[in-house]
Amino acid sequence: MTPDNSFQDFAETDSVDIRKAALTRLITLRVIPKQADDSRFNKGFSKWAALGQSNETAPEHRLLAIAELVRIGQVVKKWLPKTLDALLPMFEHPLPLALHLKDADDRLNVARACSMMKAEWLPKYLAQNIAQEDQGEKARAELMSALFVQVNSVSDVLELLEDAFGILNIETESPADSMARRLTRTLTALRPTLVNSLIEAGESPGIRLEKLLRTAFRKHGHPQEDKAKIDLTRETALAVHDLVRTRFSVSTEAEIYSPITYCRSFFKSTIWPKELRNSLELLIQDICEALVMLGRQGIPNQGLLQRIEVLCDHRQNAKAIITSLAENHLELPENIRQWLKSGQLVVISTVSEDLQESLLRASDSTIGFALIEARKILNNNSLTEQVLSSLEIFNPSLVGAMKDYSFVSETLAKQVEDLAKQRSIDLLGSVGEILDYYPKYFDLTTTSTRQRVRVNFPAIIRKKPDGSAGEVVVKGSVE
Repeated sequence: MTPDNSFQDFAETDSVDIRKAALTRLITLRVIPKQADDSRFNKGFSKWAALGQSNETAPEHRLLAIAELVRIGQVVKKWLPKTLDALLPMFEHPLPLALHLKDADDRLNVARACSMMKAEWLPKYLAQNIAQEDQGEKARAELMSALFVQVNSVSDVLELLEDAFGILNIETESPADSMARRLTRTLTALRPTLVNSLIEAGESPGIRLEKLLRTAFRKHGHPQEDKAKIDLTRETALAVHDLVRTRFSVSTEAEIYSPITYCRSFFKSTIWPKELRNSLELLIQDICEALVMLGRQGIPNQGLLQRIEVLCDHRQNAKAIITSLAENHLELPENIRQWLKSGQLVVISTVSEDLQESLLRASDSTIGFALIEARKILNNNSLTEQVLSSLEIFNPSLVGAMKDYSFVSETLAKQVEDLAKQRSIDLLGSVGEILDYYPKYFDLTTTSTRQRVRVNFPAIIRKKPDGSAGEVVVKGSVE
């Protein structure tokens, strides 16, 4: 077909498919951009603009008009201002989701159009398209870049993605595995954008990323396919690593590493899959750097030590890493080095009262977690009696050992209670208890707006002198 025929089709046809094919031929024949001033080319451009701006246009044709105008603006650079002028009216109202377009290149061009625009509805729209995109990775990457431009922080990005994945409906034989693969591709698109963007980390990005994962799997449960679990865990770990290395102010917050703790629940074995070794070692290195940075200021962080244990296959491996850290950094204060070696704080008498209190407060969360376990022991007397009754019948030789174990456990539990009282540490709520929802003390794990909620994990609090609940040490979770 000659260029004249293609120009004629581009200018005169009312068929969007024929006009699109005509533009492709003109570009392939290298007629465009050389003859972009041809009046027939301008007429075809105007038809695309009119189609995209009409309220009566079908959703897929409205999107295709946007995609074709962007394609023209890329090929004919001098027409880019004209292209933007034609696109602006099309963004006065929310667009249909890009999934109406079957061609991934068309969806990519719609994403490019979004990256040129600003609109109040765009962030939510972009996040929804990222979640809905199946195999068009160039389109997903462009959508992600556009989303980062529209918001103020990484936490905002993750919150929008959480909402989008929360309503995503995947209909396959194994929806949880399909969801894992979709999340993996999303994090793959997020990482380079995260590294190149200058927006702030925002509030609790680690918690936000964990909530994104939890929300995505809330309906269908965890993925079952090994490759799906491993790939998602690897991308999660690398996303956390990229976040830490580009916004290193968050590296000293234990919660930034919480997404990988959630991913640990994917695997039944106590040993991480060998395919994840390299990415997990990056996070271990990040935590070690954070411990040294804090240690030089005389600040311990028990939560970071616990994260290293999660990342290692065995507690002994974590202990070896932490001990090596203390031995290789002689510049650290001696009490910090001893804390790294033993896991227990050593308060030197010459330190100030403020520093002493800071060191003690660093252990309050650990005391709170111990208090949770202690109360489980103290509330299980009836279970102990049942075990003793069974042993007396089936294996009397173990009765004495069981009584000794019970006595020691109860004694330790009471000592933990006493220690908690000294630090004014207490628990708010118990697992399964129904109580009023207080955002100060609890994170809500569902989208429910009810005022009465069920406790999944009690809040660790510091009591006021009058015995009422005071500041939060570790927030609980409710649903």
